[in-house]
Amino acid sequence: MTAVQDVPLARQFVDWAYALRDEAAPEPVRQALRNCLLYNLTMGLAVDPADDPLGDVLASVARAPGASRLLGGRGSRSACDAAFINAGLITARGQNDTHPEVVTHIGCIVIPAVLALAEEAAPEDIWDALLLGYELIPRLALGLAGQTSRQGFRATPLYGVLGAAVACARVLRLPPAQAVSALAIATQHASGTLQPWVDGSQEWRLQVAKASRDAVSSALLARAGMQGAPRCLEGGSGFARAYAGPAGPAAMADAKALADWHLPRMAFKPYPGCAFNQAPVHALRALLATIDAGQVVAVDLAMHPLDAAYPGIDAHGPFATPSGAIMSAPFMLAATLQDGQPGMAHFTAQFGQGPLHARSAMVKVRACESVNRWACRLSLTLADGTVHTGGCEGDFVLDARRTRELCRDVAREWPGGPAGFADLARAVRGQDWPALRAAAYDGPAYDRPVNPSAVLTSPI
Repeated sequence: MTAVQDVPLARQFVDWAYALRDEAAPEPVRQALRNCLLYNLTMGLAVDPADDPLGDVLASVARAPGASRLLGGRGSRSACDAAFINAGLITARGQNDTHPEVVTHIGCIVIPAVLALAEEAAPEDIWDALLLGYELIPRLALGLAGQTSRQGFRATPLYGVLGAAVACARVLRLPPAQAVSALAIATQHASGTLQPWVDGSQEWRLQVAKASRDAVSSALLARAGMQGAPRCLEGGSGFARAYAGPAGPAAMADAKALADWHLPRMAFKPYPGCAFNQAPVHALRALLATIDAGQVVAVDLAMHPLDAAYPGIDAHGPFATPSGAIMSAPFMLAATLQDGQPGMAHFTAQFGQGPLHARSAMVKVRACESVNRWACRLSLTLADGTVHTGGCEGDFVLDARRTRELCRDVAREWPGGPAGFADLARAVRGQDWPALRAAAYDGPAYDRPVNPSAVLTSPI
């Protein structure tokens, strides 16, 4: 009998993940998966092309024809390009599901990758593949994410492409050996730094789109017979050591053994913008229920040191692109002071010069060891010198009812509005794939299609 330690780590991960079955998972896990699917599709459908020039740019390099459908009546593409475009849509609002322990957005990569390959798949394979992606990615990341983030790598694309590649292999019903190759191939695609958040540039959305597309292509290459390195994860020149240093392989092996479920831990952003800024906005909104926002002259925001130090969090505008505003706690709090909460219009139309930045200048972000991760404490100073304090622990893990309420509010921005959302919510709740496809792909489209002027004149 082969000792476990002699089995390559990639094969151990694949064998564990391939044994997962949605129908056998505990009901809270299954419900959390449905919540995640509803949330991510809602966000992807709430992107108006008229407000999304970056989406036009991304679509301009993803033009291969095929039968895989695009969200919101945008047509169809090859499986790789459909994953690329749909992932870019789902992450466009900066409003993603988040695994707090590894600071990783999972659905924006896994869902478009699996759905791009699901046109002919059996429904049970689709649900099993989605479950696999959500449960595998945290296990791949838990032992390494802290170190890789300190070295400047963004966890979402780095680990997302790995788990999504195995999820794609599962929806294609590839044998385990080919799934290992898909995972190995995906390690060659793993990439993405945190510098875009420092400079306020736009590659963050490309990172997600690319990871989803690369997951699809990794599985397709494995199916076609491409061989991957069996010890792609723990080898002397493998993923774990390359990205996390000498301790990486052992740390990843230890994380694999964790037995609890991760889906019920997924948190949802109530507002567009960075996950670290959700609690500050929530805390400020609570204070403004009894305070005149116009009387606020100073805002002191205390955050956990790791949160406060995340690239872009303490930045003040004006910004060169919406990306800087999406990460900025001062900007998001200024938008809340001005209009009650941040919305997409703030990020798309007010990131540059304008009066919003005068409000953001009154916000000071500081690190505080006594504040929990993802939480905050706020102190508002009013014009009369009085100080009002509040806080939020940042628990945005939502049950089914609150998920539907949040998504219903966002869906008011869809062309189909409440009726279209009701169709999608009903299809997700009933795990009805034909109805879900219709709601996600065939609903009323926005008035403006992809901008032809952004399409490149030569193929990429």
